[in-house]
Amino acid sequence: MKILLATLFTLTSFAGAAEANCRIKNETKWSFKVESGNVSNQSVGANTTTSIADGKIVGKDEKAGKTFSGSCKNGDSLKIKDDKGVPVLEHEKK
Repeated sequence: MKILLATLFTLTSFAGAAEANCRIKNETKWSFKVESGNVSNQSVGANTTTSIADGKIVGKDEKAGKTFSGSCKNGDSLKIKDDKGVPVLEHEKK
């Protein structure tokens, strides 16, 4: 019984964490380490699309010193654009 309960707890913990996320598309040449929600060290590579935790967002490229910030709610789609050398975070239109 204890094993069954532990397994159910583990499965529901992972399921809950997987649901809360935002899709983020990086259209720049910079790679960012992102903190969002309660999660740090999320990688958003140059010219890639990935998922990050929802909540307040802070992204930084250590090499180039570029940063961006913003927020997202569960299910949002975002993109990072290069605006004359400045990374800008935008919500994508649905």
